[in-house]
Parts: sequence; C-alpha cells; structure tokens
Amino acid sequence: MSSPHGDHRAAYSRYEQRMRPFVTLNQALATENPGGPASEASLAHPKNALSLDS
Repeated sequence: MSSPHGDHRAAYSRYEQRMRPFVTLNQALATENPGGPASEASLAHPKNALSLDS
C-alpha cells in the first residue's frame, strides 16, 4: 500500500539518519554510571543533539 505523501521507505531511512545521534547519546547515559545518575555534562549532550531545523 503506498502513501499519497511519498515513499515511506525513504522516510524511515531519513528518520533513522536524523535520530541516530540523539538515540546513541541517550542510550549511553544508561550505562555511564550503573545504579546512579548520569553526569550533568553527559545530560547536556542529548539536550543539544537534536534540532528541529532541517
């Protein structure tokens, strides 16, 4: 079934490309300090890793 708005495969690929850096940074927070909070410096990276600009 095709979308009237474009190729969904291309959209998924673009989404993966755009979101991967943000996801990778956030996943790293989970293993940085097992059983404890992530450092403030580490928390700053994901906050700035995603932009709404194209």
